Amino acid sequence: DRSSSDRATVQHVRVDHRVTVFEFLLALYAIVAGLGVSLLVTSVGQLIEARDRVRLYWVHSCWIALTFVGHVVSWFTIWRFHEHAPWTVLQALLLLSVPILLYLISHLAVPDLEDDRSHDMRDYYFRHARWTQGLLLGVVVAGALSHFVIDNDFDLSGARGVRASIALILLPGIVSLNPRVHAAQAVLLCAAIAVAATYLSRPIG
Repeated sequence: DRSSSDRATVQHVRVDHRVTVFEFLLALYAIVAGLGVSLLVTSVGQLIEARDRVRLYWVHSCWIALTFVGHVVSWFTIWRFHEHAPWTVLQALLLLSVPILLYLISHLAVPDLEDDRSHDMRDYYFRHARWTQGLLLGVVVAGALSHFVIDNDFDLSGARGVRASIALILLPGIVSLNPRVHAAQAVLLCAAIAVAATYLSRPIG
């Protein structure tokens, strides 16, 4: 009868559907990326809550915004690999290293503000600046390597050119803690993000 036929069809669909390697990696990526975004948003909420005890620094605020953009952009860029097969361990590690590094940056974004002490974000920023920028450079390098290893393509045009420019902008801030260097970096990085925003009108995938 019809009900038996429907059950057979459902069973057939269940048997035929297998989780692909990309879907498995996507699940891991989503977990790590979600934790990073949650941590970053929580930190911003703590900044707002402790605003009477916090002295803000515009460069630090720019870095929080850039970290959030990095999370969002990295999440959508992995969709380009949804038809890739087969996957190697190296490819998977490179892909997953991006949200892991972004999570670490999110962890360093804001200090613990539950100690009822006053905090100067300028001092905090420069205390962790080299680590933060080194980790972000690691994100850029890992992203570029994953594209090269998975796609076997080293093209620096378009959005990848923006990624290369971001890597070059980060280098001086890792070497120097001069406030003027970091202020110039913040302006240039925001400009690079503004250029990257021109790709927002393109369909995802």
